[in-house]
Amino acid sequence: MHINKHKRTMQQLTLALALLFGLQILGTNGQHPSPGWVVPEKAEVPVGSDLNISCTINQAFFDSSKTNESCNVSDLYFKANINGRREYFNGTDLQLINDTTILLSFTNMSDQEGEYLCMCKEMGMFSSQVDVGTKPLPVDNFDCTSYDWEYMFCNFTAPRNSINTKYNISFTTEKNTNYRYYVDCNFDASPQVNCNITSEQYKKFPEWYYFHLDIANSLGNDSQDIKVDNVERMILARPGQNLKVLNRTKDSICLMWEMPRRSNFIGGVLWQVHVTPENFPIIKRPMWRNSSSAAKDTLCLTELPYPGYNYLLELRVRNNKTKSRWSQPLSYPFRTVAERPARPPRMTNGSFYVYSTGESLTLYWEQLAKHELNGDNFTYIVSEYRCNNTITDPSRIKVDTNSATIENYIQDANHEIYIRSSNNVNTSVEASRLFIPMISSEDTSLRVPMKIQRVYHSNNSSYTLGWKAPRNTSQLIDYTVFWCNAKPALLSKCNGSIHFEHVAPDRLEYSTASGQSPSLNMAVSANYLGRNTGMHWVTCTGDGNDDLAKMDPAIDDVTNTSLTVKWGTEGVCAAILSGYNLTYCQRSEGKADNCTTKELTKDVTVYTINDLEPFTYYGIKMSMYSLKRASKYSDELIWRTNEGAPTPPRELFQVNGSSSSVTLAWKPPLKANGLLRDYLGTVKHNNKTFHFELRAFTEQLVDTEKLIHYELNNLTAYTEYEIVLRARTVLYSEPSNVISFRTAVGVPSPPTLMHVENTQLSTTLEWTAPQRPAGRLEFYEVVIIERNANNTVIGQPLSYVSARPNLTCVMATPVCTPLHRFHYQVRAVNAEPLHPEITAENTMWRLGQTQKCVAQPPLTDGEWNAIQTYKNSSLYRLYKSSWAKHEVSCSPDPSNTKLLVSSMEVIVALIVLGVVCHTGYRKYQKMADIDLVLPPGIVETLKKPIEIGVMSGNGIGGVGGSGGVGIGGGIGSIVCTRIDPVPDYNIYSPHDMPHDFSSGNESSKLLLANNSSNNYEEPAMARRPPASYMSMSQGLLLDDDGQAGATELQTSNSNATPSGYIKPTKMMNWSTPNSSMANTLPNPQSPPQPQPQSMLVTMPLSGYVPVQVLQARQTPAPAAATMSSNYVQAADLHKLKPATTAQGAAAAAAGAAPAPIGVATVVSACTSATGAATTTTTTALSSPSSPMSPSPPPPPATTTNTLMPSGFGYTAMEQLQRNGLMKPTGAALQQSAATAAQNAQQTTHRLQPNIGGYVTPQDLNALAHNRHML
Repeated sequence: MHINKHKRTMQQLTLALALLFGLQILGTNGQHPSPGWVVPEKAEVPVGSDLNISCTINQAFFDSSKTNESCNVSDLYFKANINGRREYFNGTDLQLINDTTILLSFTNMSDQEGEYLCMCKEMGMFSSQVDVGTKPLPVDNFDCTSYDWEYMFCNFTAPRNSINTKYNISFTTEKNTNYRYYVDCNFDASPQVNCNITSEQYKKFPEWYYFHLDIANSLGNDSQDIKVDNVERMILARPGQNLKVLNRTKDSICLMWEMPRRSNFIGGVLWQVHVTPENFPIIKRPMWRNSSSAAKDTLCLTELPYPGYNYLLELRVRNNKTKSRWSQPLSYPFRTVAERPARPPRMTNGSFYVYSTGESLTLYWEQLAKHELNGDNFTYIVSEYRCNNTITDPSRIKVDTNSATIENYIQDANHEIYIRSSNNVNTSVEASRLFIPMISSEDTSLRVPMKIQRVYHSNNSSYTLGWKAPRNTSQLIDYTVFWCNAKPALLSKCNGSIHFEHVAPDRLEYSTASGQSPSLNMAVSANYLGRNTGMHWVTCTGDGNDDLAKMDPAIDDVTNTSLTVKWGTEGVCAAILSGYNLTYCQRSEGKADNCTTKELTKDVTVYTINDLEPFTYYGIKMSMYSLKRASKYSDELIWRTNEGAPTPPRELFQVNGSSSSVTLAWKPPLKANGLLRDYLGTVKHNNKTFHFELRAFTEQLVDTEKLIHYELNNLTAYTEYEIVLRARTVLYSEPSNVISFRTAVGVPSPPTLMHVENTQLSTTLEWTAPQRPAGRLEFYEVVIIERNANNTVIGQPLSYVSARPNLTCVMATPVCTPLHRFHYQVRAVNAEPLHPEITAENTMWRLGQTQKCVAQPPLTDGEWNAIQTYKNSSLYRLYKSSWAKHEVSCSPDPSNTKLLVSSMEVIVALIVLGVVCHTGYRKYQKMADIDLVLPPGIVETLKKPIEIGVMSGNGIGGVGGSGGVGIGGGIGSIVCTRIDPVPDYNIYSPHDMPHDFSSGNESSKLLLANNSSNNYEEPAMARRPPASYMSMSQGLLLDDDGQAGATELQTSNSNATPSGYIKPTKMMNWSTPNSSMANTLPNPQSPPQPQPQSMLVTMPLSGYVPVQVLQARQTPAPAAATMSSNYVQAADLHKLKPATTAQGAAAAAAGAAPAPIGVATVVSACTSATGAATTTTTTALSSPSSPMSPSPPPPPATTTNTLMPSGFGYTAMEQLQRNGLMKPTGAALQQSAATAAQNAQQTTHRLQPNIGGYVTPQDLNALAHNRHML
């Protein structure tokens, strides 16, 4: 509302101004000079402003008798020219103010320079100039240039602004001053502004100029300060004032010139020197020698390459500032001082030509280049001429610029010529020598290159010279090929310098570099040892009246649209040849020849005929002509162009189609352009491309309007296809028109990923859409098939599911019985309308029947109505996929399942219980076999106390021949012995040694506890047996696991049985022992009986001993001993009987003599095979007082029978051996005897740890059941 009010106010103001302006015109002139007026006449507004322009009719003008025209307000409009673009504003663009005034309004105006002319019909009334722009903008390219301390010129480009902007430029040379110099500027070349600071205003000496720009227009004003470096922006005057040459030599020049204002230069000046020899690039030098004074400069150009040669000096100067500018260059041409030529011309073997008359000879040389002349009046001179080694007057030789001719030449003489270069200074110091040997008739016939031919290559403008070898090649050194630009009509003369190259004798051709002249003279010479016939030119006739030979052209290249013809000019002089005629004719059956003739110049030797028809025969023939004659046409060449691409197949369209095929039809190409081989079809669908090929037949081209049909099979139903066709010869044609179609509806593939989820109450059936829908997939059919025991279908309810994203249906879980089976089937259905043009009636079907499998969510009435409509065979044809099946195995009743599981659990429990009972029974039977019966001696010993002090002794009994162990001195004790095959503990690691006594009964733990108190350290090299095996040495049990063995004396028993396991049944069958079986302790006072050294053997005995024995004896650490494989169970010891009284008395008598310290003797009687008694003595070295001291050697052995007391109850190893339960092995006896002495020396001695207590029968029974003993 406020905006409209503002507009009305503006319109009223504009109208008032227009009326006021009209009244002013009437009051001023009293006349009506204009048919109307506009307000405003000129407007300058900023960008984005609003503007109103009004146009008013001067009715008085039209009412006067001066005009017959009329103007109404409806005839008014504006014609505008905005930025050079014409526009019209009328109708809705205008507002009608009253009967004479219209208003044109603008909002948010853009930058423009516009003229708006108010028009009445075709008459222009008045115009308004409108400029829309911005406030003054700063200048961004202000630039100044000083000229040699005389004046300064500045310019800049005024920023574009539609509003006229004024610039006022002033400067000062002092930064902080109020006084300024104003500069005259020219705005005629707007937007380029040029300002000139004349010599009156120019300040020479200040380095900086401070410019101030005052910028203003109707919208505002602005100012800008710019700082300019006067020295940096200065261009000095062109150097070379009063230039003088101080010195000039053959390779240098020194120049001097004046620099009047050098004193004004701040920081000096820089020079740019360019020296350019004529026809050469600029000489690049890092520095030229120069010197400068207050007013003069000197420059010396040294080491110039060419004497007497023209050079151009370009010299520029600038201030020594980074961005200073170069002055205008001084261009000074000069020439170095001349000097004699540096070398003579080049000549080589054979560089002479003997004319056919044999009376003249011309020799040729390679001329010096222009920069090698070294001065004026250059020429070549014959400095010496010898004929048959006689100096001859050289004046008879006519010298040219590149050759010399000897008249009255004598062939049968040797000629020697010296050529030098000469100029106005002197001749060259050196000379080129040419030796011309005498030439015989034999040389001219046998030593001349034959059939010299030249071939021109137009592709790179080069020549190839070929020849055949001379008839005589003996002593042939090489060939020399010569070439030069030809002089007109002179085949043996050169226009300019000649060039030459040596060629090996096995080569018979030479090719020049590219870029040669179209007319080139070429020659070759054969160089022999001491002989040469000179140059032999490529010749042709120079007589224009000669007949021109018939040409022999050839086809060089063939394409499908061109033929390239090539020919030679051998034997024809190019000077008399004018050109060629080439005629080619198209040959077609049933048509006249279509011939064309081309005129070719004489320089052409190859021509390509283009724009020919593919696969078409052409006849080609040629002739050459001169000014007076023409040759005969050559033999005609019949040639056919290559096959090309045919024209595309025409009018491709679809005849009919089905769900898997389509029939195509098209017309063949108009032009085959070759042998039409096949058609290639390109089929695109679903971003895939495949091709099909169809063989083409020649008869199809007889009638090009006859259709070709092709059926394309194996298509996918209901799929969009795009087909294009090409024909092929050797190339494919352009594609035909493109056709697009969609195949019909077909049978879809079955649904996939069947998923069934069962609960007790419901079953959910879920599937996914077919991979190949072949249509729109209108709905799905779901079937639940029930079969009885005879596999007969008894139920087949059918359900429907509409095609939707969620393909799921739910049914009640059928009750499964052993006589019934179920499986589910799903298939997809497509519907094809039989009459697409007929719309089916909208019959409303109600979901009357109950579906066995209900879709989720359930079918709507609309979906059910659509499915029932699709089933109308008169309207739709249905395509059904194959069934996707899911078999269902009937599970029994849940109560039966629980009963079956319970039965299986009871059966498993009974089996486990039976296995446990059977294992316990077997353990019980095994334990029941153990019967602990102690020998009488042990029982008696346990009944009465034992006096340990009385029975203390020092000796240890020997080992019986049968492997038993006896104690021959010490505390009366019980020994429970087991002999095992001792394993080789050297093969065990500390981690896998046999189990120790850490687990077991109380006796084993007691032995382990006492064993741990041992302070003995065994040697590092000894490997220890496990702690569960207790070693026996000389009748004592060694409880320390570090004692690997003991030293024993044994005597062999011939009646010994093989070592093995002693079973309880064997021990029970023993006869009652006599008195010799008694175990008695030896008399401590009985002297030891030494044994022979040969009887010393070692045997480790593992088992159990009474604790008293361990307390009474101090046993040294045993050495490594040979292990025994005999095994005695402790449970069998009770089967042994006590020894006889006689044996006990003998033992007491023997024990009366004391044994020395460290020696223990045990004597036992063994029965050999003959009944004789055998005595075995075992000696152990011991030192109670000093365990580490060496032991004394044993005394001589004596035979003594020592028996154990009958009441002690000790079971000795001898008793086991006598009864046949224990027998040593032969290998053990031999190894023990061999190592006895060594073990005696290596045994380290230590005190036996004390163990308190007694071993009870219960302990023996427990040890018998220990897992390590069984």
